[in-house]
Amino acid sequence: MRIDILTLFPEMFAPLQQSIVGRAVKNQLIDLNVKNIRDYTGPKHGLTDDKLYGGGAGMVMKPEPLFEAIADLRQTENARVIITSPAGRVFDQQAAQELSKAEQVIFICGHYEGIDQRVEDQLATDVFSIGDFVLTGGELPAMVMADSIIRLLPGALGHDESSEEESFSEGLLEYPQYTRPPEFAGLTVPEVLQGGNHEEIRRWRREQSLRRTYERRPELLAKAPLTQEDLRILDSIKAEKAGHSRVWVALVHYPVYNKKHEVINTSVTNLDIHDIARAATTFGLDGYYLVQPAAAQKELIGSLVKHWEYGFGARYNPDRHEALGHIQLCDSVEQAIADIERQTGQKPLLVATSAQAGPKMVDYPEMRRQIAESDRPYLLLFGTGWGLTDEMMARADHVLRPIYGAGAYNHLSVRSAVSIILDRLFGEGGAKFSQKI
Repeated sequence: MRIDILTLFPEMFAPLQQSIVGRAVKNQLIDLNVKNIRDYTGPKHGLTDDKLYGGGAGMVMKPEPLFEAIADLRQTENARVIITSPAGRVFDQQAAQELSKAEQVIFICGHYEGIDQRVEDQLATDVFSIGDFVLTGGELPAMVMADSIIRLLPGALGHDESSEEESFSEGLLEYPQYTRPPEFAGLTVPEVLQGGNHEEIRRWRREQSLRRTYERRPELLAKAPLTQEDLRILDSIKAEKAGHSRVWVALVHYPVYNKKHEVINTSVTNLDIHDIARAATTFGLDGYYLVQPAAAQKELIGSLVKHWEYGFGARYNPDRHEALGHIQLCDSVEQAIADIERQTGQKPLLVATSAQAGPKMVDYPEMRRQIAESDRPYLLLFGTGWGLTDEMMARADHVLRPIYGAGAYNHLSVRSAVSIILDRLFGEGGAKFSQKI
């Protein structure tokens, strides 16, 4: 395999002569060439960058040297030409495995404000980023990707099974690993690893791998090849995590706005009661508050819930009985807050929802992280009618980013919004969503 790296700073690639990569080069498993882009600017080593068309700060790398360099270095028509850029798709293990099978890979390391778009349009086969952050240039990403690719080549690691059993090889994060001594600073190696029962060790490692993936990179589970045993393990992990979330949801019927921006009390709908209770139960929330002060509406809610909790509905549909058992009726948000404080000893943090962007807005990955790491209880507030009042929004500690679809229309029913938001905060869909925003 041949790897060429085009850069303005060749000296930065000295680390690729060390360790496993250096050994692969020495053993001729890889032909690694680092070329200075300035070598392709003519005998006087002319400019590699120029001013940005249309105005703006910074400089852009010129196309001529890069076109000439690719023409000089390309050994095969199937060569993969990669631009390193924060605007590229995220490089992952699957991409590394794919590129490790190529005959030739050419990296173009970007600098300044970027590379003339014609280089990407005409020369690049791939544009990769190593994460959602900005570096001073493309050299470090190229080094990271080259290392990841080279170590997958047969013979590079010495033991090919090493690359097969590590993180991401099966779409999951790797399990914890230990060595001697069995006890250090009061910390012991798990007993199962010292017992010698290979089947128990296998099961322990698989469970730990699934647990790490669910906790740290749950989006990987969507593509991982999971067995029925894996799914059962994940179900138990999710149930365990849900038991510690301390999150409640409240459907607020008062105070909310109507279409004229007047404060009103909305009527209860049967579907909202059922569907939100089922969603809250599915995602392991601690309870579902119906905030409704009107006496007639409270009586209606009570009769509906009673049918499913104690009447014929409880016997006919036990699953619905379980879900509606999480409903608590209260006159105000303050009453819901007081009830949570009574149960937990802490006032909950209020997280409001709205179809409109505004202050205190937080995106779903960040809110998901905060809830997972916090010891505080949370109360998610959903408004009926035309949404929560300005006063209620001002009281909230956080306001979730609105749900945006394919266009400007975002008038979802509240029960649909609840299910989408709970999935983004507590389900596997949230992990996949976090990769897109």
